[in-house]
Amino acid sequence: MSKAFVIGNGESRAIFPIEKLKGNGNIYGCNAIYRDNPDLCDYIVSVNPEMSEELLDAQKNNKISTDTKIYTIQNLPKFNYIIDGDQRNDPHRFWHGNDPKTGTTKIHDFATNRGSGCSAVHLACHDNNNEIFIIGFDILGSRQWEMNKGILSRRQNNMYKNSINYPSRVSMKAYLKFEWIYQLRQIARYYKHTNFYFINRLEYLEENVHLHQGMKDIENFHYGIYADLKKSIDESTAKINWRKY
Repeated sequence: MSKAFVIGNGESRAIFPIEKLKGNGNIYGCNAIYRDNPDLCDYIVSVNPEMSEELLDAQKNNKISTDTKIYTIQNLPKFNYIIDGDQRNDPHRFWHGNDPKTGTTKIHDFATNRGSGCSAVHLACHDNNNEIFIIGFDILGSRQWEMNKGILSRRQNNMYKNSINYPSRVSMKAYLKFEWIYQLRQIARYYKHTNFYFINRLEYLEENVHLHQGMKDIENFHYGIYADLKKSIDESTAKINWRKY
């Protein structure tokens, strides 16, 4: 079995020593993870042009190991997130929202959008890893378990927020949680013989109603807390009572 760890930059991962992953599988990171983990990742993915340039410059200046392979939008494997047999109006695929600048309705087609995190998950699948641990994909805001007028938190959530090549904003874009869930859903459906383990804090795993709705029919998508991730490294994946949506 080939194992991969795909590390997002959600703030929940600060509670887990990600350096402990080294030597236990292939490690895929995103964007600025090299800044405080220069020797951790086997692969780093960025689809943002400015961030991609930062990564390539960092490697030239020996801030990232030459053994780390950098993937940008130019050399990532192609994947359009649409699977044969999908219904034309897949409710998971599209998001309609009001554009405050124009007063018109804006439609996002998540099959055509690209983000570094889900691109890294797809890359791990494309590389024939058949156990994939998805770590620190918080999806919701940094106060992710809090509700405000019935809406889950959208407070900006990223380990590197308000730093160079990261936008300064108070709230995450409203549609992003739906985009990420749709894309994870489609990857798991396409790679149906791969087992996915979504790792996060318990309150987030239990309270994210959108994740429950998006993944409830995906048989190969499991979830667990950071203690389960540690146990899977110290002992084995098979010994853990993984949960399903």
